[in-house]
Amino acid sequence: MPLGEVRTEDLVGTTVYGPDDAKVGEVGDIVLAPDKKVDAVIVDVGGFLGVGAKEVAMNMDSLKYMADKDGNKYLYTDSTKQQLEAEPAYK
Repeated sequence: MPLGEVRTEDLVGTTVYGPDDAKVGEVGDIVLAPDKKVDAVIVDVGGFLGVGAKEVAMNMDSLKYMADKDGNKYLYTDSTKQQLEAEPAYK
């Protein structure tokens, strides 16, 4: 699905998968550009059931957005969970 067609409310809560379909995190928030388009997503990485998760900003250009016929939404990245955990926390 083209990212230009993605609504912000479709992103929050979406699971982010990395290489080999491994879950790397979940979208907790979004960052909008001045033109109100999504600039980046804040991915909650690590932790357990949301506790202790680290927030990492990811540029939308580094993600692929997909939805299946049942309406389930997915984001894919080439980054592994370990790579995202090594990134600086979003502030």
